Amino acid sequence: MDYLIKYKGQVLSAALIVLANVGLQILSPKFLSGFIDSAEGGNSLFIPGLMITGYFFTVLLQKAASVLEEYISASLGGRITNDVRHEMLSHFLDLGMEKHTGYSSGEIMTRLDEDVEGVYEYLRILLLKIGTSALLLAGVLIVISLENPWLALILLAVSILSIGCFKKISDFGTKCFRRSNQAAAVFNGILKDKLDNLVEIHLAAADGPALLSLKEAIYKRFGESLPAGLIYGRLWGASTVMETISIGCTLLITAIFWDRGILSLGTAYLFYNYVNLIFQPLNSFRNYLGELQNAGARKKRVEGFLEIPTEKRARCLPVPADFSSLTVENLYFSYDSENEVLHNISFSVKAGEHVGLMGETGCGKTTLIKLLAGLYHCQHGAVLVNGIPVEKFDPQKLRREIVYCPQKVQLMHASLRDNITLFDSRIRDENILAAINALELTSWFAGFPQGLDTPLSSGEGSISSGEARFVNIIRLFLRSPQVIILDEITANLDKQRERDLDRAIRNLTKNKTVIMISHHAEILKPESRILYMKKGRIQKQENCKGGIPDGI
Repeated sequence: MDYLIKYKGQVLSAALIVLANVGLQILSPKFLSGFIDSAEGGNSLFIPGLMITGYFFTVLLQKAASVLEEYISASLGGRITNDVRHEMLSHFLDLGMEKHTGYSSGEIMTRLDEDVEGVYEYLRILLLKIGTSALLLAGVLIVISLENPWLALILLAVSILSIGCFKKISDFGTKCFRRSNQAAAVFNGILKDKLDNLVEIHLAAADGPALLSLKEAIYKRFGESLPAGLIYGRLWGASTVMETISIGCTLLITAIFWDRGILSLGTAYLFYNYVNLIFQPLNSFRNYLGELQNAGARKKRVEGFLEIPTEKRARCLPVPADFSSLTVENLYFSYDSENEVLHNISFSVKAGEHVGLMGETGCGKTTLIKLLAGLYHCQHGAVLVNGIPVEKFDPQKLRREIVYCPQKVQLMHASLRDNITLFDSRIRDENILAAINALELTSWFAGFPQGLDTPLSSGEGSISSGEARFVNIIRLFLRSPQVIILDEITANLDKQRERDLDRAIRNLTKNKTVIMISHHAEILKPESRILYMKKGRIQKQENCKGGIPDGI
């Protein structure tokens, strides 16, 4: 409803047009009724001509109002949909990493696209379509009651019975559509995962198992979609029975009244026309309730998603302008309740210090630095910045000062410029080129034929995963953070690129606090410390002057 208030001008215009549209639909049969009575009475052609002219005029106005109503509805729908999509995406970005890992990219795309469109569809159907139908139904019943109260009461009872029947079926249908939409989102996630890893699937000769898992997902989606589809059949059958009974009874009653001279032929036609007009909104209830079930299920999924608590905090301390220490105290962490990854980790890093993390694969190094970067939150213990728990700071602002460079850098289908700036138009080309020169990456940059306009992608045919780290190094340099966390930054590079990256890192980390996972102690400053980890614990600490012990 907040979005309707935001666009109250357009909503008010749509409401006025709807009222005019309903009034014209009720008025036009009156002209036809008058035409029949005047023609039957043998009057001059003036009155019948006037009536038929009024009928055509009201029909033309009604059609124009319908077109204008659809135009305003489409314009309003586009704006509301974009606003909801922006809110959904912002909310998703504010969620913690624990929540991110619970959704596949395909499922998030479904929520941001199909589910978001369902929010406006729900409002459009409920307020515009069903609301219009309710006004039309009420208007017709009022007009009929002025002519024949008994017939109006009969039609009112039929309308209430029909709507109650449709509502009963609709309540059941909403649950079916919610399960159907969830199954569709899961299927989209599985399908995208298969497409993203198509090369690996072919190389591993795993086409058969991959297709089998996809087939199982299709069957599950079909199994959840079938009950939802059958709801339309139930609504159609119920409305057809009610419409047949009502029209038959109306024809019988009007025929008896006309035969006894109680009703004129024009009035009898008017009643018949109004009964048909009554079932126009009732059929709209039937048709739109089916769509309303689907849109309502999507709307509830959006509301449920937006109710997930984010990392945003109402009151946050300002992030320190001068970093003095990063401290870990008695830290424990596990991704699930059974397997503990980190156990009783404690250490401190002072401003300007370089600290290396070393240890065998799976000992918890990457998990530890993700905790330091704020991607996860420890279950026990604390991470302190200048002696203050990180939970007291705004996570978005803190990540501008404590940045994390992962081993795998994700490139986007965009230019080199956009991959460096992440679409931040405030960063000018001169700043990017100055950063490249300061990092001594001019020879690497010279390999791009179109310079900053060179298109990159995350697939094959673009730069290698190792070279993609140069892009991330430039990003970090432009942000000028206080603490830099690097994860196996020199892995999978040839000797020349490794030397280039080593030189860039040294330029990047001047006067910075650095925490680095590396198997090469020479990349650290001689006065740096090395923390050796084993099975989720810090085994020992020493300066890197002594080199790397055997077995590490």
